[in-house]
Amino acid sequence: MAYSGSAARGVGFLPGSPQLYLLAALGCTILESIPILDQIAQGPFFQQGEWLLSRAFHTQYKWLLYTTPKILIGVTGAAFLFLFLASFTAKYRSRLHAWRKPSLLIVSSIALVPLTVASLKALTGVYSPVDMTPYGGTQPHIGLLEQLWTYGVPSGGRSFPAGHASGGFALMSLYSLPVQKRWKRLLFGFGLFAGWAMGLYQMARGEHFLSHTLTAMFLALAIIYALDSFAGASRPGSGIGR
Repeated sequence: MAYSGSAARGVGFLPGSPQLYLLAALGCTILESIPILDQIAQGPFFQQGEWLLSRAFHTQYKWLLYTTPKILIGVTGAAFLFLFLASFTAKYRSRLHAWRKPSLLIVSSIALVPLTVASLKALTGVYSPVDMTPYGGTQPHIGLLEQLWTYGVPSGGRSFPAGHASGGFALMSLYSLPVQKRWKRLLFGFGLFAGWAMGLYQMARGEHFLSHTLTAMFLALAIIYALDSFAGASRPGSGIGR
């Protein structure tokens, strides 16, 4: 069975350049500072003064649609941490050698992607849509760059980039597993789906704009590919081969 994967080519249909995705994240930051764009994208989620997913809905189904995905991501990280540690034992060293670097990449991604996004959220100070006057809140809709240009300091929110979705996007790192190329693509797609499912849920509640989720996705890609480039987790000769 031939395995394939290269950090230089990503998963085969995306360029694997951390710099490219950092630039894309910067571009999303610029778009975030043009409020009308986010407001247009947010329109389907906010109709006649009501969010598509109400606070009552979230309260009732939070355990399933919000908390459970976070737990499953944590369990996934713990499982691959176990595989990584087991790969050093005499019993499983040869059997799990090919899984060692990919497991480390996945564990690192699940830890670092949300941590990085959470740190940026604390720095940017952007409010959630639900907090803004166009959606019944008390804060004006001012983009990050305009806020810094006008006032010199960030606002007091914690919404940009999207933190909840970042955990799902971290699962895109599953593409590094030593499996056939078609499975790599499916695993990458699963992480992409998980991130957007979690991100759209938050958008439908008024917790994030589209630009918040896009920025989280591109930051996740940048971090994952940077880790892959550093560790060589999906390169030929790293236990995966071609």
